[in-house]
Amino acid sequence: MPLLAIAYSHEDLSTAQRIAEAVDPVVEFEHYSAGRANEGELLVDILRKNQLPLVLLVSHNFLTNPNCLLRAGEWLTQEKEILPIVIDGHRYDPDADEVITEETRLEDRSDVTRYLSLWQDRYIELRRGGEHYTDAVGQHAFNNYLRKIRETSVGVEEVLEIILGLEPVRDGYLRDTNYARVYALAGATVPTPREEPAPPTAEMEPEPEPEEEMNDILTEESIEEQVQGWVNRAWRMSDAGDTAGGLELLHLSLENHPEELELHYQYALMLALAANRLPAARSELDALLDNDPHYPDALFLSGELYSAAGEYQLARDEWERLADIQPAYPEVNQRLGYLLADHFPAEVAEAEAYLRRATRDPEASGELFYRYAEVLSRMPGREKKAMKQLEKAIQRDPEHAPAHYRLAVAQFDEGDLQQARKNYLLAVSLEPAYDTPANRRAFQAATKSGPATGASAGSSVANDALLALKQNIADLEAMLAEQSRPEPAPAARPGSGKTVFLSGATSGIGLATARRLAAEGYRLILAARRRERLENISRELHETHGTEVHTVTLDVSQRDGVGQAIAALPSEWTTIDILINNAGKAKGFDPIHTGDLDHWDEMIDVNLRGLLYLTRAVTPGMVKRGQGMVINVASTAGKEVYPNGNVYCATKHAVDALTHAMRLDLVKHGIRVGQICPAHVEETEFAVVRFDGDRERARIYEDFQPLRSRDVAETIYFMVSQPPHVNILDVVLQGTQQASSTVVDRSGRARYAPQEEE
Repeated sequence: MPLLAIAYSHEDLSTAQRIAEAVDPVVEFEHYSAGRANEGELLVDILRKNQLPLVLLVSHNFLTNPNCLLRAGEWLTQEKEILPIVIDGHRYDPDADEVITEETRLEDRSDVTRYLSLWQDRYIELRRGGEHYTDAVGQHAFNNYLRKIRETSVGVEEVLEIILGLEPVRDGYLRDTNYARVYALAGATVPTPREEPAPPTAEMEPEPEPEEEMNDILTEESIEEQVQGWVNRAWRMSDAGDTAGGLELLHLSLENHPEELELHYQYALMLALAANRLPAARSELDALLDNDPHYPDALFLSGELYSAAGEYQLARDEWERLADIQPAYPEVNQRLGYLLADHFPAEVAEAEAYLRRATRDPEASGELFYRYAEVLSRMPGREKKAMKQLEKAIQRDPEHAPAHYRLAVAQFDEGDLQQARKNYLLAVSLEPAYDTPANRRAFQAATKSGPATGASAGSSVANDALLALKQNIADLEAMLAEQSRPEPAPAARPGSGKTVFLSGATSGIGLATARRLAAEGYRLILAARRRERLENISRELHETHGTEVHTVTLDVSQRDGVGQAIAALPSEWTTIDILINNAGKAKGFDPIHTGDLDHWDEMIDVNLRGLLYLTRAVTPGMVKRGQGMVINVASTAGKEVYPNGNVYCATKHAVDALTHAMRLDLVKHGIRVGQICPAHVEETEFAVVRFDGDRERARIYEDFQPLRSRDVAETIYFMVSQPPHVNILDVVLQGTQQASSTVVDRSGRARYAPQEEE
């Protein structure tokens, strides 16, 4: 029977099975598929042993799977026949309990460009999230995954061009032609269709509808395949920046299938690597290992977490248990060898055994051979073997300066002085730090001692030089290790990963708050009416603090505009953690019987309606997530009235009432609500706006020191930075010289002026 190979992304298993059944029994397939797990095997490696003509299923699943695309050019350009078949991707959505079909288009250059953009966007978004991985495990794993995505994004254009050059056929065309291209690839003849009469008493079964057929296939799939689908989807969500959504999907899947240990492992892995929630990951792993103490992936990750936390004995216990179960588990021998060598100096023989096993890997690195040589050098009588490992380290990595230097010292000890000097000079050329006075004296002595012989090494000069080298080597390598040690990752700023929506952001309290929160690492959505000011502030915050800023030109008094603005936020900005309702204004200072009706409308529209519109648009997302915070910037005018403040005071009293009402409505959803009520604040446009630009009338702060905008911003930061169990409901803020709206000490500013004004 003719044999073909068929390669695909694991989600397309059902389509691969359908094609195989269509040409059975004339043609038989060997299946090669790649999943999406971060540490999963690449399709290029899976196909390495294949020598058969290949059917390639090209779907949206395949074209978005890094394990399928990375280095795909290596096998696509081999001298074997390849038939690409473009199929639509299908995946099971457990939330909707239905099959989702994703159309695949790969017909011309525009389709190549679309997928190229998809991969580039994916890489950019991942890079933006990299600052959150501050622990050793998370940063290392994230960097490896980011490198995989980058390499895929760089090579995807070439891969798609190669596939287009192979003239792919559509799945529908293949069916219409009775799979003739598949039979031709196998060197077989297309069988002649033959109609067999139905038994006399049997009724013909109607052909199943395509959707029914797909659902039937899915019901026959094993639970393991469904689990893999959920896992793939969760990681895709995490890759796209929605780690919270990915975790929620895994958690829901666990609720339905708590017996599936792979779901527990993937949940722990995402908690550790993507969410940086190490205590939660630790708890999940402990529960998994209580259920199955021999789950290999969980043991390896558990050891990683223990090692990163400095719990070296516990890390050793986990990895040794894994090595007993699966001696060839990737990297376990290397990790154990390094761990014992670095933290269990008395266990040098065991460290040597683990590293010896690790070096048997054909892909073993130069660094691994170097570390193996280091361990051997501590063991009496193993000097020559250590030298051989150093030579292998240099073969694998010719630019490994420490290997050249250690080999030079070992050769010096053996009397091979000329070769020792050569390796020393190579080490110096790669790492100038080796060019020390002690080293220069020692290896200069090598040239003066003549040809390399054991006698020359035993001379007085050589012996003295060797003693100096051995005394120097530990200090020198410690210094190099310190130099090469990466700078510790900066501590995550308090606001890292949190998104704030701030209205009225271009002046006064809003601007000061934007600057204060930017300094603490918050992501900012800045809303105001003046686009140019928004752009200038966005540029300032990015240049000063590296802040991620999204600007929204918005009049909060326009109900439809507010709803549309929130609905139009890019996906990466839709999760708003904190809403600060700051936009507000005071217009006019007239008694009630002569008040300007337009002024009244403006104050009611902005101070009251604007706050309501924004709160109504943003809080549903907070309720859905079960967390969030709303801060209303109110006023002491909401605590007491004063002459001619009538409508302004009324709007701020309404804000005070709304704040307390919102607190009662939202408490059951875990949402914190508070308000800040400042008295007089300078550095705002409050007075200028109130008096319609009359700056003479607006000069009300010249004879006393009011609050500054930054004082209010500092208090807002204090409110938002409290731990989740603390809700600050109401803060009243006054300058020292102001006791109420009408009682102000106007004896001058000098006594209380901030220090920078003196």
